[in-house]
Amino acid sequence: MNIRSASFRDLAHIEQLYRESVSDAHAVLQTSSDSPVPQATLLRVWYALTKTISSLVPLTDSGDSLLIAEDPKEGVVGFIQAQTPPSRPKAWQILNLCTSATALGHFARERLIQELCNHGLAVGVHRFHVRLPLDHPLVSVFLEQGFTQLATEQILYCDDLPLERRPIAPRLLRQARRDDIPAIHLLYLRTTPSQVASFEGPSLKAWQAGYAQGTMARLGRDEVRHFVVERPGIVAWAAIRPPSATQPAVLSLMCEGHDAALRDAVIDNVLQELPAGPVLSVLRHYDSELIRALQQRGFEVYGAQRVLVRELGTKVRIKEAAARKKPVLVQAGLAQSVQVPARRASLRVLSNSGPGRPGSQPG
Repeated sequence: MNIRSASFRDLAHIEQLYRESVSDAHAVLQTSSDSPVPQATLLRVWYALTKTISSLVPLTDSGDSLLIAEDPKEGVVGFIQAQTPPSRPKAWQILNLCTSATALGHFARERLIQELCNHGLAVGVHRFHVRLPLDHPLVSVFLEQGFTQLATEQILYCDDLPLERRPIAPRLLRQARRDDIPAIHLLYLRTTPSQVASFEGPSLKAWQAGYAQGTMARLGRDEVRHFVVERPGIVAWAAIRPPSATQPAVLSLMCEGHDAALRDAVIDNVLQELPAGPVLSVLRHYDSELIRALQQRGFEVYGAQRVLVRELGTKVRIKEAAARKKPVLVQAGLAQSVQVPARRASLRVLSNSGPGRPGSQPG
């Protein structure tokens, strides 16, 4: 089996393999009886999210981030695709991993993941992450390849929230500015478990580039609307990405959980700012109060996914060598040579010239 970068001639085989994989997954989901939501709607939301392993994305990148597994007899038996998130050149997000139903396709999964990580290291990428449904069969494959679970995300969806169903609350929000970013980062550190924050946002710059798909790095520079609540200091943040032709509006939320009344008022204010039409929000397991509040206001949990990450580059602190003492320099010409024989003769003369000794002269 040969693992290589895909070329333009391979796109037709990749697309056919992908469609077969999607149709098989769709058939399995339709026959499942333990899901609490309609499967057709779940699939529609999952494809619109464009952040999971089963996302339908244009297969136009034939660089190192699109690799295929090829067998001399069966041809293309699998492919893996990754992309660089905005503002994060040293991180790859794995979008697709599809293999055929044959035995060669089964064994190609591990080879594809390994080769993708090796290609990433060769170009300076040291962080990889992927999002998978909780019961996806590929979860165990990624865990065996060194990935660990960072968090669990809940996907909340609302087809439409009519104006008459939106609670009216006193105005609390204001437009966020770029100078609010450090305060929003502190809010993130207060509302996020330390093990997640140390990986996802070890510094302000890294957090800006990666949090919420890089929306913080583009605050005030794109169509996403950002809001904050001050009481005093920033205690809540919300971002609303307007809908497009293929995606619903996306809502991101952060709020301190000490005051339940304030949290409810913040959510009511945010709902008043949402555009008409379907709205999608992805919240993590530690945002359970926000999830419950949105459910009470018409949102439904349409799925859950794992966030798996792998870090290949580690920072090592190297101790500096002990500073040497500065040598003392002696100015040239201060040290002079002394004739030792003459000195000994003078000392001998002085010792024999004392009073009362033979050879001494009276003064």
